[in-house]
Amino acid sequence: MKLSKIILEGPLEYDPGFSREIDKIQDQGGKYIGSGDYGSVYLLNGKAVKVTTDEVEIEHAEILKGKKTNNFVFIYDVKKLDTKLGIITMEVMGEYKGEITNEFIDALEKESSNLGIDPDELDLRPDNFMVHPKSGKLKMTDV
Repeated sequence: MKLSKIILEGPLEYDPGFSREIDKIQDQGGKYIGSGDYGSVYLLNGKAVKVTTDEVEIEHAEILKGKKTNNFVFIYDVKKLDTKLGIITMEVMGEYKGEITNEFIDALEKESSNLGIDPDELDLRPDNFMVHPKSGKLKMTDV
């Protein structure tokens, strides 16, 4: 999501539907991993389960679902519960503390265009990138 959209729309606010979905995940044994402006991620059954209120991220996740890509985290499933509420189930990734190179960003933007995702809608903050635990390959996780 573009930074301008984040600034204009503001961060995550209390949403009863969001809270219900978080409660369901925790009741199933989900362990909190982290959160950002629009969502929270839990480890559940060996996968990362993200509850998000970012409608653009939900749309992108629906495009990426089931596709093996070079630069995006693998998305197993997407449940769109409302326009601005969804659950994205994805691979568990590892923390990345390095630099995001221009070459990687160029490849990511090219791949996103090829997949039908507007590169200008990508949220290119460093904390939205992680590494695959087996391959060590850098991937965008906040799609």
